[in-house]
Amino acid sequence: MFRYAAALAALTLVACTPVSAPETTAHGAGAVESIAFSTGPCFGACPVFNVEVGRSGEGTFRGERFVAVKGERPFTASPTEWDAFTERLAPFRPETSQKYGFENCDGPTATDHASVVVTWRYTDGTETTLDWYMGCRQPGLAENAERLYEAWEELPLDDLVGTLEDRFRYEQDQAAGG
Repeated sequence: MFRYAAALAALTLVACTPVSAPETTAHGAGAVESIAFSTGPCFGACPVFNVEVGRSGEGTFRGERFVAVKGERPFTASPTEWDAFTERLAPFRPETSQKYGFENCDGPTATDHASVVVTWRYTDGTETTLDWYMGCRQPGLAENAERLYEAWEELPLDDLVGTLEDRFRYEQDQAAGG
C-alpha cells in the first residue's frame, strides 16, 4: 500500500510540473535563439507588421499598415511572455521549412485572408520557416489558423498594434495627410 501511495504522489508531482516549449527541434537544431513573426495584408483592416524577438526578450516591432504605430519600435518581452509566445507557436513549428499558400493548399482557398510567416532561428545558426496563408482551408490548418495568427498577442504589443478602432483612425489620418 505504501509503494502505491508513493508512486501516486510522484505521478501527481510530475503531472503538475509545467511543460515548457521544446528547446530543440526534431531535426536536432540548437535552442531557439529568436523568432521572427510577420503578418501579411488582407482585404480589410488586418494589421500588417513584423516582429523579431530574442530569447533575451529584446524585440523590434515594425508597423506597416492598420497598426497604431507605424515604423520601428523596440520592446522587451518578459521571460513569461517569451515562454508563452514560444509555447503558442510550438505546435506549428515544422521540422523543415513549409509553405501553405494558394499553390499547395489542399482544398478550398479564400482569396481575401492575411498570411503569417514565422521563422525560428536556432543557436546553431540554422532556421526553420512556416509561411501560412490564412485562407487555406485544408483540414488541420483551418482549425488552427486563429491560434497561429494571434500568437503575437502573447507579446507586449497591444499599444503598438492597437485596437481595430485605432487602426482605422490611424489609416484615415494618414490618408487625409495627418
